[in-house]
Amino acid sequence: MKIAVKDANVFIDLEAMGLLDLWFQVGITTLTSSFVVMELEDGGHENALACIRAGQAVETTISGEEMAGAFAEFQDAHGKAGLSETDLSVIYLAIREDAMVLSGDRLLRVTAQARHLEIHGTLWIMDKLVTEGLLHPSVAADRLEALMRRSGSEQRFLPKADCESRISRWRRG
Repeated sequence: MKIAVKDANVFIDLEAMGLLDLWFQVGITTLTSSFVVMELEDGGHENALACIRAGQAVETTISGEEMAGAFAEFQDAHGKAGLSETDLSVIYLAIREDAMVLSGDRLLRVTAQARHLEIHGTLWIMDKLVTEGLLHPSVAADRLEALMRRSGSEQRFLPKADCESRISRWRRG
């Protein structure tokens, strides 16, 4: 069975597009850390939190001892991990559970790749939803366009060229 550890930014993207429920139909067990949950709570992401409370994604607590060990393992030559506690918790869980990482965070993605972890982001999830017939391509295009139009504190940072390519492909059917 496939397992994915989801970072906050992916929850936020899917919530913003109204696609959270579709992800849970893919059949991949979804874990997240209590650090991600705190980040979602701080941001007021109630739909994402509702999915976690309903058990669609499993909140996993990491002990202080485990986090200290993970931090020590990921320190660079200058004594800095570079990763936030939240990002570190996602990487730690993915390693511990032999799971893929779902995140759009650049440093988290680079760290996951360096650890040879499978890593994907929001666009991969959307591709999967379309491919599996859970999301009609034209709806995917509409939702992604709406996400890209967000600005200010709601702005999402996805690769523009990749987004435009998918929107074009999905519009063609």
